[in-house]
Amino acid sequence: MVFLNTVNKIFIHALKTTALIIILTNSNIVNATSVNVKIEDMGLSNWSTIEQQKPGFGSNGPVVLDWDPNNSFYTELLVWNNGYSGQGAAICWQGEDCALELSTLETDISITLESFSIGYYGYGGIVGYDVIDLDTSTSILTDTPWISGDESTLITVNSTSDTGFRILFGYDGFNGGINDISYSHHGKDPVLSSVPIPTTIWLFGSSLIGLIRFARQPTLV
Repeated sequence: MVFLNTVNKIFIHALKTTALIIILTNSNIVNATSVNVKIEDMGLSNWSTIEQQKPGFGSNGPVVLDWDPNNSFYTELLVWNNGYSGQGAAICWQGEDCALELSTLETDISITLESFSIGYYGYGGIVGYDVIDLDTSTSILTDTPWISGDESTLITVNSTSDTGFRILFGYDGFNGGINDISYSHHGKDPVLSSVPIPTTIWLFGSSLIGLIRFARQPTLV
């Protein structure tokens, strides 16, 4: 009887272990990957054209950053390492559509644009911005805030797109700039995605159940 109880405990433990293996095998949890892009980390000198000298800087995994989505000399983003509300900034020559784009071609990935900062060169002034969801080609966040020259202004977006975002800013040439672009990418269903379980594991689990039932049968004395 003691022997059967010992065998019973061993098989129950084995069954629990097998169940855990099955669960882990059948799970594929996709964790979000967060990225913060700072202009000062580029290591480029002032007036450098970002997309020419550091193409795709800040890209991560399936997400690609384009610092010149308009393919235009006037709106391509340039580096300035300091002086924009106490930090560096990506700027353009003129116009109100200085542009930065985050996008992905992966069908199973979503992008969340968390935030970015806007700085001003000088005492302060108005810098307009417009965030466009590339999935719907619509504006999801727009404003024309006054930006102090002493401290940059954090713009919180926290919006998710299956395709990506375009950030436009400007109004007064290169007096306003963007920095600290924070985003994350993750699977569209970050819960559990099913993976086929090998037939051998199912057979092994079924065999263990049968053995446990056998071990629990009363012994005739």
